[in-house]
Amino acid sequence: MLRRNLVGIAVLALIGTVAFGAQVKEMPKTPVKSINQPSIVDINAAPEADIVSIGIERSVAKKIVEGRPWRSKRDLVTKQVLSKEQYEKLKNSLVAKRPKK
Repeated sequence: MLRRNLVGIAVLALIGTVAFGAQVKEMPKTPVKSINQPSIVDINAAPEADIVSIGIERSVAKKIVEGRPWRSKRDLVTKQVLSKEQYEKLKNSLVAKRPKK
């Protein structure tokens, strides 16, 4: 009798687990954002430290600050402050907002 009850309980637990597992829906996956993801830096307004934080050398960041205002971020290449390779790596992290008149 005890054995039959234990088998019955085990079968019910197994059926309950399968039924519960079938009802659980998988949550939609959200994209994982990197903690170290660089933010967007305005080359016409950001301090030198923010420009350095995205991966630009301190001496180059100083040239960027001294050369303000920039018409566009592409000016960094045309004025030979950044090389084309450096610019390609950093172009998604840079923006050049025009100062208000």
